[in-house]
Amino acid sequence: MRKKFLTVLIICGVCFIGYIFCEISSYKVYQDISEISSSDVALVLGTGKFVGNERPNKYYWGRIEAAAKLYKSGKVKSILVSGDNSSSDYNEPETMKEDLIDKGVPEDSIICDYAGLRTLDSVRRAKNVFGIKAPIIVTQYYHAKRALFLCDKNNIKGASAFEAPADVPFAYKLRNNSREALAWVKAWIDIYITKKQAKFEK
Repeated sequence: MRKKFLTVLIICGVCFIGYIFCEISSYKVYQDISEISSSDVALVLGTGKFVGNERPNKYYWGRIEAAAKLYKSGKVKSILVSGDNSSSDYNEPETMKEDLIDKGVPEDSIICDYAGLRTLDSVRRAKNVFGIKAPIIVTQYYHAKRALFLCDKNNIKGASAFEAPADVPFAYKLRNNSREALAWVKAWIDIYITKKQAKFEK
């Protein structure tokens, strides 16, 4: 009996994740910069600059390169960098700002959101704190789809996404994509069940 219950539970869980996958994966992420429509602001989602033993995080640098490319091509007028600054010795937005300046983006074209603790926080604060209506989301492919889902369900209807490249080993990509599947479940729960707001939204 217990074995049957576990089997049913697993099947239901797989079906549930499959349903969420179908809903979230329907959002389009642009890979060709010539195809994406212009916007006032690019929203760069934060991540750490380093991984492990101070190795450069290729996901981070992919986002920096993609954001700089959008700005230099004239696709956006400014860049909102949103990330974690929950401790005095860790500041994702300021780090992203400095590296964007190094890539040729003017300092006065960069806005910092120091309370982008989660993707949900970043997209809701972009709208409700910074007054941004239709940002171009900058992050990796699967993360971008979740961000677009969160934008859509939080009434940010004009958002689009531009894929940030990340040349990482297959095992690393597999691990991150597996974690992303769990994040999709959390995003779905945040929208449809808990109706979660950003931690520092008001």
